Amino acid sequence: MAAFDSLDVESLRRRLLAYLGRQVDEVVEVGRLERFTVGFSWVTYGFAAKWVANGAAVERDLVLRIGPPDGIFAPYRAAPEFAALRSLEGSGVPTPKAYWCCDDAEALGAPFFICERVKGAAPVPWSADGGAAFDEATRLALADQFVAALAALHGFAWRGTPAAGIEGAVALDHTATAQIHYWAQRMGDWSTRRHPMLEWALVWFRAHAPAARRITLVHGDYRIGNFLERDGQITAILDWELVHLGDPMEDLGWVCLQAWRGRSLHMCRLLTREALREKYAALSGFPVETAALNYWEAFGTFKLTVMHLGASHCFEKRGFNDLRMAGMGAQLPRMLLQLESVLERAA
Repeated sequence: MAAFDSLDVESLRRRLLAYLGRQVDEVVEVGRLERFTVGFSWVTYGFAAKWVANGAAVERDLVLRIGPPDGIFAPYRAAPEFAALRSLEGSGVPTPKAYWCCDDAEALGAPFFICERVKGAAPVPWSADGGAAFDEATRLALADQFVAALAALHGFAWRGTPAAGIEGAVALDHTATAQIHYWAQRMGDWSTRRHPMLEWALVWFRAHAPAARRITLVHGDYRIGNFLERDGQITAILDWELVHLGDPMEDLGWVCLQAWRGRSLHMCRLLTREALREKYAALSGFPVETAALNYWEAFGTFKLTVMHLGASHCFEKRGFNDLRMAGMGAQLPRMLLQLESVLERAA
């Protein structure tokens, strides 16, 4: 069979039709595949599907996400994200309903999953208005929902659910070292060049690795740009490809990255650092220690810097024809400066 990266959209649609037909054991109608430009990792399409179940017509607006073989996080796996979405369905975390997933490239040429299409738009920090086109009341409302969803995620009882099979650290004193190992390995895979700032950062992270107070589901990329908003309501938290078990403080530190706020005093352009700590502590019942927050903000900056190496690698070496990857590679010097700054504060 043809690989995913050699398929045109109509060929992809035909293979999708065949796959869905096997899942519902009925003839399925699939509308035009609409390519979404948002997202830096998975290739994403929206489409409408129709079939008959138990004599009744079923219509769904769906989203297909495919992990391209030459993409930034290749080789991709759909199962962890699918397990997280399935587990969180009906919880206090707004997520799209997950329908099917497949990590066998035979069906569509690459791993993929299919979920419902949720209404809303994704505000992003790098837009012309900085993602801050909210009036004050909307900003405050979104900030409350943003923190409440994060606290609900970290309070979710994942044991005994499909999420229990997601990889990660379940020992309190191993959460940081597991993430250090994972991203150091990615750094080596994505660049043969040694960067002194990154090497020094790894030494510091290993020497100061904190033990977690609890093990939770960690989103891994929880920020503005990864939720949908409609009429002042967060309708869905998206992009769970980095989900794992670990220290919830990792998500808190990621929220604080300068990349998501620019020069704004509001983390993810929604709320101040102190407000984030206070709201999260009140909702979760766990205080946010300054040292832990600073550590995970610094580590998050390192992680994002490594992602920039991955973007450059997939553009230059793997032939992933997306100029946004080249743009990320060009921003590596800026990321190294940001890393130096947050490490100074953490130290």
